[in-house]
Amino acid sequence: MSKIIALSSKAISKLTTPQLLKGGLYLTWAASVLMLIATISGIQGQRNAIKTVGKDSTPSIVTAQRLKDAFAGMDAYVVKELLVPPGQSQDAVKGSEERYQKATERLVAAAENISFGDRERKPIETMQLGFGKYLSKIQQARDAHTRGDANAVLAAYRGAAEIMDKTLIPAADTLDEVNLQAIENTYSQEKLTSRKFLLFIVISAVALISILVTLQVFLSQRMRRSFNPCLLVASAIAIAFLNYTLGALFSASQHLRVAKEDAFMSMHVLREARALGYITNATESRYLLDTAFSATYEQAFLSNITKLAELPNGQTFDTVATALIQQTKIDGFTGYLADEFNNITFAGEREAAIANLSTLGTYVAIDKQIRQLERSGKHQEAIALAIGNNPGQLNWAFEEFKNANQKVFDINQEAFDKAIKQGFKDVDGFEITTPLAMSAIALLSLLGILPRLKEYSG
Repeated sequence: MSKIIALSSKAISKLTTPQLLKGGLYLTWAASVLMLIATISGIQGQRNAIKTVGKDSTPSIVTAQRLKDAFAGMDAYVVKELLVPPGQSQDAVKGSEERYQKATERLVAAAENISFGDRERKPIETMQLGFGKYLSKIQQARDAHTRGDANAVLAAYRGAAEIMDKTLIPAADTLDEVNLQAIENTYSQEKLTSRKFLLFIVISAVALISILVTLQVFLSQRMRRSFNPCLLVASAIAIAFLNYTLGALFSASQHLRVAKEDAFMSMHVLREARALGYITNATESRYLLDTAFSATYEQAFLSNITKLAELPNGQTFDTVATALIQQTKIDGFTGYLADEFNNITFAGEREAAIANLSTLGTYVAIDKQIRQLERSGKHQEAIALAIGNNPGQLNWAFEEFKNANQKVFDINQEAFDKAIKQGFKDVDGFEITTPLAMSAIALLSLLGILPRLKEYSG
């Protein structure tokens, strides 16, 4: 290595001043091109990461979760419809029609936002086919209900429930997982790639600035010029542009982190909680409809509640909610809502999350009343409490839970949208400003060196 350096130094020493100036000029241009490539590549990589998280994967994930809402919500309303004589539950009929409309709209939305090929397309196709079969079974149950054939109602509905539980919900989960994995992979890759491009940008910028400074020193020493204005301006542009680029990339990375880690992760668990809430509500209604499997449905209900929020031994929803006003974490408190409390970030989020937990506690308390009535042989009273919309009845409690959940979600959605918007803004315009800045440096270098070369040619 020392020999190579020695030989290089000896070769350089034999070059004339014009040759050295031309060499410095060519090196400046080469370093400018490298910085152009590094900057544009780094910016585009960051923009693609923001796009994947903000525009491609997240909408598909939310759509998949909302599909579960729509499917399970429709199922819950259909069961409520079947719990009472035909024509006596218009609210349930209206609710199932609304959920049907939501399901069809979201299936279309999912199909229109395919970003990852067959990995998304196949579960969407599964849901489209399965939903048709589910609707066919439900219509059979409704027809039997109109005829007053209770056995046929149960037979048809059991077929519908099997499609819901084994086809529709799992396919929606698969669609969710495909896009969630894409976000995780993109985010992890972005952090690694971002570091590489930052290093590449810094190296190319330092090389460019070093060449400009070396040329300035060379001119000052060899040609007794105190300074070269063009080279000084070029150096200032290079330094300023490096600071601007690094600031933009750091800012974009931070906004992407806020969107992914702070906002999206909360959005995801909140939507999972909401979807599971719909599934739990359907299970509650099945408990009253299909009494032959009431124990199975009761166990499924309790299991789902545990997934939503498992309380520490000896604690109640009220005591945990009260404790969370002051504490950031409670040992033994797990589930989707606990995951949300572990990721509280934004103003008003904690208060909204506490309200969400409290409404779940109200819902569970009313469920206990329904089961007590059912065990006491008061089947009709249990049904009335389960399908009622007045305060203190189950539908009312579930709406309170949904509304509270939506409020927490909206806080995170607003923060997510703001972070993604700002992230795009951070990296906007570099395809124009970078060539302009590098062209300006190249031109200023030429203007700075050309007069000195003319001194020798004259």
